[in-house]
Amino acid sequence: MRLNRKIVISERAHQETFDYFKSKCFELIKFRDQLKPYEGVSHHPDMFMFYDDVLFVEKNISIEGKKCEAIGHKYPETVKFNIAKIGDYIICKYDMISEVIKEHIEHKGYTVINVNQGYSKCSTAIVGDSFITSDKGIYDACRDKNINGLLIRPGYIELPDLDYGFIGGTCVSFDDVVYFNGDVTRHPDYEIIKSFIEKIDKKIEYINIPLTDIGSFIIIERSE
Repeated sequence: MRLNRKIVISERAHQETFDYFKSKCFELIKFRDQLKPYEGVSHHPDMFMFYDDVLFVEKNISIEGKKCEAIGHKYPETVKFNIAKIGDYIICKYDMISEVIKEHIEHKGYTVINVNQGYSKCSTAIVGDSFITSDKGIYDACRDKNINGLLIRPGYIELPDLDYGFIGGTCVSFDDVVYFNGDVTRHPDYEIIKSFIEKIDKKIEYINIPLTDIGSFIIIERSE
């Protein structure tokens, strides 16, 4: 049995990032700028899709998947797909997410961790069954469920047109690697990030640009 792996990445990613995932035998899907909800995140995949066995996509997106409601231009209509999944836990502001995805969550019997942060996936880097975040509310809610997590200080991540970005949009975990879209060693909490990742038997790889939030990388895996 062969594992077919695709990865959805913002079209604004650095060419070195695209080359990296090609070298790892991923099929690339470049996510195009959708011109909404606003400049800065209009090219971020996690604003428009969520993956869990099935790829749920905003109805106006051309990428194949289960079509869901359109997002709006203003909060809270912008967070319908902004959902972090760790094992059988779903972290989100539950009353604001897509009704189609809610049905999926309920059918699967997942445990919902309801948080105040609507941009839950943006704020959360998922590393296996663990997580890294700068959001104290997400950190406390997940730790109450005994999910292994690391709380880092906010900021120090670039996001053009906005004050700063979030850790969830800078990296992705697969196999034994956590790949960062930029030089994570420049982050003031790098040493604790490195120690946390190494304790769960993963290593860090990155490209030599400033650490930049380009929206969550979405890996789609299917057995063939």
